[in-house]
Amino acid sequence: MHKAEKGFTLIELVIVIVLLGIIGVVVSLNLGGLSSIRVNNAIKKMVGDLRYAQQLAIATQSRHGLTIDSLQVYSVHKDTGGVDTDIKDPVNLGTDFIVNFDTYQQGQLTGVRFSSTTPFCGGSVIEFNSIGAPTDTNGTLLACTSSIGFAGSTSTILIEPNTGKLTY
Repeated sequence: MHKAEKGFTLIELVIVIVLLGIIGVVVSLNLGGLSSIRVNNAIKKMVGDLRYAQQLAIATQSRHGLTIDSLQVYSVHKDTGGVDTDIKDPVNLGTDFIVNFDTYQQGQLTGVRFSSTTPFCGGSVIEFNSIGAPTDTNGTLLACTSSIGFAGSTSTILIEPNTGKLTY
């Protein structure tokens, strides 16, 4: 009687390695799409917040806008005589309207960064006047673009002068 030896054959080992390689390629390709999803979600969030500030400016007839504090944090504010005061977040009642991409909605936008700390025509602040047009902090009309990027994926928000129309 011949006893069967336990273990793997060379062919079985090669098949397992090939399968692991294929799974690794598929997973890495899918994760590449994750960065563009995060960028798209960040763009939609920021466009919504820009529109909210614009609507507040029109409704209250006072300048409202966004200030970028760092590469991943911005706040929505009201300009009260040259002093920016954070407004309250309509979603998280009682808290200032500050968005940090790394902590927003349990880290769903972690790693998303603005391409520049000064994306608004070379500045870190954009405001909207009483008719919704984009301005700097002095009230001078602007024509601005802002880019948000993550892991090689970039997208641009275009804010048109005079009308303040937001496209991305």
